[in-house]
Amino acid sequence: MRKFVFVLSLLLGLVTIFSVGNIANAAENKSYSIQAILPDTQQNKGVSYFDLHVEPGKEETLKLLIANTGKKDLTITTEINNAYTTNSGTIGYDKYNAKLYKSQNKPLSSLVEGKRKIKSEVKSGEAKEVSFKIKAPEESFSGIILGGITTTADVSASRSSKMDIENQVRYVKGVVLHSDNDAEVIPEMNLLRGAPKGFNDTKGISFAFNNTAPINVNGVKMDAVIKHRGSKPIKYHAENLQFAPNSQFEYFIPIKPLRPGVYSTELTITSDAGYKKTFTNKLKITQGKIEALNESTNESVSPIRWIVIIGSLLVILVVGLWFFLYFTGKKNGFKKQKNDKSLM
Repeated sequence: MRKFVFVLSLLLGLVTIFSVGNIANAAENKSYSIQAILPDTQQNKGVSYFDLHVEPGKEETLKLLIANTGKKDLTITTEINNAYTTNSGTIGYDKYNAKLYKSQNKPLSSLVEGKRKIKSEVKSGEAKEVSFKIKAPEESFSGIILGGITTTADVSASRSSKMDIENQVRYVKGVVLHSDNDAEVIPEMNLLRGAPKGFNDTKGISFAFNNTAPINVNGVKMDAVIKHRGSKPIKYHAENLQFAPNSQFEYFIPIKPLRPGVYSTELTITSDAGYKKTFTNKLKITQGKIEALNESTNESVSPIRWIVIIGSLLVILVVGLWFFLYFTGKKNGFKKQKNDKSLM
């Protein structure tokens, strides 16, 4: 029995060491870095992203240096995309088909001449240059044209035929284009509507916003007070939000518990640059809608979460078995020792 407990303990230790070592090897063997090669038209020399002043109708080449700092060869996908606002209130550059919302300026994706997506095989210790040619709009424009060059590499430690789980390393270099038009542009944020929603097993209200101006909004603080008859007012605060130019998005505020009735919301956003605006919204939520949300959140548990749950249960089971065998073996050993003494 003691031998069995010892072997089980050894196996548990080896599994833990193997798992940690596997993750460490994936990070060490497959890693890379990127650097923007800034052209002469760079406006702000103190930043590492492209901040360019472009002249109408003229071409510009955006160059990126990719260095494989790991021990294994990598396949890296590089693409140039438009900026958009994520539903968590950040600016994203990873959507290939992201479109601008009510924009008078041309999107960055439409200015690219040639391929927007390039795959590169970069050997260990090697550095490769990737470039995109863009042509500025024929006329000067107000505000900015915002996008980014996104690189993605698959760094999965292993692949399974039953589970398709990928680990990716993604880096972005922003692309900001300025024109000769120096007219001041102020953000134009609008709250379109509110709707009940379930998100990650949590229920609350999703607020649909848009920014119809060709300028981004940075360093945003959001403060909201949500009132419901029979409940205490809910106060919500968030910081460091970002909104892309000419974008629309939904921002979720959790409410626990979400009850039927009328919700009145007063929501204020304030940016680092001094832009401030207050919105109001009134929303009626029925019991039927809450029941529908309950069903949808129960059905929307992701496969990865199920893997985590099952894995956790297995760990608890193995640890419980280990303790049972350990203390059973210890107890049996004590009884055997006691019986041996009685025979002396």
